[in-house]
Amino acid sequence: MIFLGTGAAEGLPCYYCRCDYCNEVRKRRGKDIRTRSSFRIDGKHQIDFSPDIFAQMNSLGLDVFELEHLLITHTHEDHFDLAEIMVKDCAVDPHPRPLNIYLSKPALSWAERLLEGYSTHLTEEQRSELKSRYRLVPLEYYETYAMGELLVTPVKGSHRAFGEGELASNYLIVVQNGQTMLYACDTGWYSEETWAYLEGKKLDVLIMECTFGGRQDRGLHVEGHLDIPNFLLMLERMQAIGLIDGQTPIYATHINHKHHLLHDDMQSVFDQSGFNVQVAYDGLQI
Repeated sequence: MIFLGTGAAEGLPCYYCRCDYCNEVRKRRGKDIRTRSSFRIDGKHQIDFSPDIFAQMNSLGLDVFELEHLLITHTHEDHFDLAEIMVKDCAVDPHPRPLNIYLSKPALSWAERLLEGYSTHLTEEQRSELKSRYRLVPLEYYETYAMGELLVTPVKGSHRAFGEGELASNYLIVVQNGQTMLYACDTGWYSEETWAYLEGKKLDVLIMECTFGGRQDRGLHVEGHLDIPNFLLMLERMQAIGLIDGQTPIYATHINHKHHLLHDDMQSVFDQSGFNVQVAYDGLQI
């Protein structure tokens, strides 16, 4: 499994920005360069599809030829770039199987309108063919689905997106070897409904966003996005309900520039936390 991108919506450094953080990232490069977030489970299964997919594939020497099952966390364009997804139509000899694009029921109508917008120049027959190649599959929160070799359950985060009533899906996934992971990006403090669903379950791997990094001024139990204080509050609650323990591998991802901690600085803070947290970086394999 590979972190294709570990940045937030603007990436790092933000290309419109000359703040101290972005300027330092331009100097340091390395792990502080972050493309927009997505995560490759294997060649057939991926979470999110960012505007940076071309750069990610080239820098890592990969392709998405065999991709069949694409889990979309939510409809913000840094996670769901339909134009880049449809580059499959430009392939000389694309994989013949359709691409299944999974998203929450509240996200479906937005995604359908977006797909319609990209097909206004087509005939009705061509539009029908397009929809058969890119199959939008709606999911109910807290229901479990078989997706290729995975078992996937979307749970509600507290991050709002473009669909009416849409909250980002955090994906509870049983992978091929039987291990269970939670991909919590984008999120924020969970509702009691989600906490109740997760109680009694046990994770082998947790991947969770820490968008605002070292910020200390956003309050506690915040919705929408996490920072280190709220990330640690989430971990404490997860430990209290038995979802994780002190040895569970945890990865922090989806990091922006609106704070003061670069990669190594964030890692130093987490090293003092009592949890087994690694700050993810682009290309990290787990």
